[in-house]
Amino acid sequence: MLKLICFLLFIIYIYIIFTYSSNIFFNSTKNLKIAYLLIILNIILGAITLIFEISIFEAVFMIIYFLLISMGFRLSYNDKWLKNIFVAFCFVVNFFAVRFIYISCYSILFKVALFQIMQDYRILTILTILTLLTNIIYIYVFKVFLKPEYINIIITDESSLKFSNAILGSIYVFLVINTYSFYVEKEFWGIYILNIKISICAIIGFFIVLLYSYLFSKLKLYVVKAENIEKELVQDELELKQLENEAIYDYFTSCFKRDFIYEKIDNLLKDRVFFCIVFIDIDGLKITNDLYGHDEGDFYIKSVAEILNIEFVGKAIGRIGGDEFLVVLEHIDVYATMKCAVRCFEKANNISTLFKKPYQTSISYGVVEVTPDNKLSRDELIKLADTYMYNFKKYRKKNRK
Repeated sequence: MLKLICFLLFIIYIYIIFTYSSNIFFNSTKNLKIAYLLIILNIILGAITLIFEISIFEAVFMIIYFLLISMGFRLSYNDKWLKNIFVAFCFVVNFFAVRFIYISCYSILFKVALFQIMQDYRILTILTILTLLTNIIYIYVFKVFLKPEYINIIITDESSLKFSNAILGSIYVFLVINTYSFYVEKEFWGIYILNIKISICAIIGFFIVLLYSYLFSKLKLYVVKAENIEKELVQDELELKQLENEAIYDYFTSCFKRDFIYEKIDNLLKDRVFFCIVFIDIDGLKITNDLYGHDEGDFYIKSVAEILNIEFVGKAIGRIGGDEFLVVLEHIDVYATMKCAVRCFEKANNISTLFKKPYQTSISYGVVEVTPDNKLSRDELIKLADTYMYNFKKYRKKNRK
């Protein structure tokens, strides 16, 4: 009767292991036939050792049991070996730790040597029944208190699995080695008590390993999350900078846009500082576009813009129209500003010769000096610079005639 109860409990226990693993560790079974086959093999192992009283050393039984469980998970769920071994350790470490506690406690309570218990199949069957019942309850308690998301954090991190398997493997090997005391034909009550302590430490160690693995994996997730956030922030910063550049820069000439230059002048007027404004207009751009095409016109504009960027380097240069530019120079007197403007004028005149263009190239400019006691508005200053530029253009046309 005891053997039948033990056999039925073993069937239930093996079934619970596979169904619980399918729901918690592996999410779904990949191969039901293999799973059932492995369940049957485990049941046969239990039948051999527990029912038919065929003597197998406890250490051998532990090794075979672990191999069958881990291989069963591997064949049933077709998952990584690291994960399969970890799940197998979760069951076998606790199963044999509980079993050793019962065997050692019985030995101490009834003053029976361990080697005698290992030869008494009736006592061993009773203790195995208690072990199975305890582990069945233990699995359900484990399932209630350890949420699936905690387990998922551990089993999805490869480094955490390696750490857990190394520690749990060491615990299990120690338990295997400790089975030598079961077959020593002498009574060592101190060793029996030590067996209980070792088994309890194995169970506690199992939970400590889970806790540290969880914390380690969680910390790693936070690190990865922080790195991703940092990458996103960097990407957002780059995108924001790009948007800012698009908002203030004219992509065609690499000069500032009109709104930025106007705002620059407003701020300088507000601060009442000394600065100069240069209004520049490209001569004959419309004729160049009409006669030689817009590609030549674009080349003309870019060439002038390049000259301005070289001569007025570090200054606020803005394109305020198709062929009009405005340069703002802080803390520079009108004479230095005029020298830069003249150099730009001379270089612009040489564009056609330098690049062998069939059209004439030149610019006209007007310079306005703004003092701290200035009373004119921004628009008035720009209009004044535009007037000076127009007068310069008109004067040159008159001289050419």
